[in-house]
Amino acid sequence: MIETIKNIIREKVKKLKEQSSTGVGGGSFSPGEGAQYATPFAFKLKKKQTDEGVGATLGLGPSASEDGVKDNAYVKQFKYKLVPKTKQGTYVQKGSDLEVKQIFKEEKFPQSSKSYQQERMLGFDRVEDLLGQINPLLKDAKLETEKYYQQNPQSYGVVYGTDLIVDYLNDILNILKEKE
Repeated sequence: MIETIKNIIREKVKKLKEQSSTGVGGGSFSPGEGAQYATPFAFKLKKKQTDEGVGATLGLGPSASEDGVKDNAYVKQFKYKLVPKTKQGTYVQKGSDLEVKQIFKEEKFPQSSKSYQQERMLGFDRVEDLLGQINPLLKDAKLETEKYYQQNPQSYGVVYGTDLIVDYLNDILNILKEKE
């Protein structure tokens, strides 16, 4: 769950930076000068449907086995050869001294359930720390936006994408409310 939240925050921050870099001083609106879009929602991103999985619109593909998809374009068209499986069940090319760790098999976990649970609880501390970092940044962004609008009273420029921030925070709230 923490990784999901981190990924959402990373994705949102990336989009926020893109909006900020294109919004400041970008377009402005002066009545009578053509067909500009003077609404802050004119180019708002559409929300993704939550019931669609990755590749849901790509149609049927080749069937996958426990070892993955063997009948794919890389093998058929481009003549790639699959890396053989070792006795330990890993995929490493012959002669490679690459260390492979089985992180997805429960029987291979070196830690006890207690240490695993402690690690999961530390995730909440990391989230709380990140939330603590947001408030001062938000105050700085507000001051910077206020300063920008004072210097540019006729501007409709977006200094920080608050609509996007609100959407991301609502996504986080929905994740945390799922168990209720």
